[in-house]
Amino acid sequence: MGPQLAALARQDARVKLRIVDVVRWDSPVARQYRIERLPTLWLYEDGALVSKDSRAIAERLSALK
Repeated sequence: MGPQLAALARQDARVKLRIVDVVRWDSPVARQYRIERLPTLWLYEDGALVSKDSRAIAERLSALK
């Protein structure tokens, strides 16, 4: 999934990709965002969380192509 998202981010300036590498589940970022599994994919628009549903996010991103 990572390479496809990176390619989409390179092709479309509206897409910003941020990758957080969770090495320890008790790390501050994992606790702050309540990351419980990998990969975790969230969609934000204009700084607001829109979806945590991977299938809905994939459909929305594929519509950008």
